[in-house]
Amino acid sequence: MRIQKPPRLSRAFGRSSPSALCEPFVVTTVFEGARSTVVTVAGDIDLATVGILVECGETAIRAGGVLVLDLGQVTFCSGVGLRALHRLQGAAEEAAVPVAWVVRTPRLWRLLRGAGATGFACYRDRADALAAVG
Repeated sequence: MRIQKPPRLSRAFGRSSPSALCEPFVVTTVFEGARSTVVTVAGDIDLATVGILVECGETAIRAGGVLVLDLGQVTFCSGVGLRALHRLQGAAEEAAVPVAWVVRTPRLWRLLRGAGATGFACYRDRADALAAVG
């Protein structure tokens, strides 16, 4: 399953200019049988895109097995996006689904650690994440 939103104008904090064109938001979900699911996210996680992320994440959690959320191509995460990530982590814990988060950018790594995301098992690449939870 692949869901994509077209590029839009950014009004988010942290952008170099209010009219800077954002990267398109893309969520790709790969179900690898009953064993694992990999959800790859690219672009900005904000109010306009968070619903898509939560829907895809909750679908992957319901599928069962191991869940890997690859945030390696996320360029920006707002407060709404951070709450959605916490929501997905909580839903996975409630469903007893092991979750590994792939975080490649220092900015997102600091955001997750600084926001008290102690329950997040973060890894620098997908292979390490799959090995840890698989």
